[in-house]
Amino acid sequence: GFLERDETPRQAVEREVVEETSLSTRAATLIGVYEFKRKNEVIIAYHVVADGENRLGEELVDYRLIEPARLRPWPLGTGLAMADWMRARGLPVEFLSLPTGTT
Repeated sequence: GFLERDETPRQAVEREVVEETSLSTRAATLIGVYEFKRKNEVIIAYHVVADGENRLGEELVDYRLIEPARLRPWPLGTGLAMADWMRARGLPVEFLSLPTGTT
């Protein structure tokens, strides 16, 4: 999601979690800040611990639960944040291969 006027990044994360999943944020820890050149954006990534019953908002169609050790992030944008999250937990990181010209 994007920041609203007068909103901190953490407040934006908490709002987006509620809007997209109906879950309440119990804790939010900064993972890092990443450039996303393809979309001319900066990603501020958080690890969120949340409570409640997952009810998807309008922006989401589905979700899957995947064992963290089986994750294969892509080597750009949010994938770099996922890789840092995995490394912080001692998990090996194996990036997906992207087709040529996808950077």
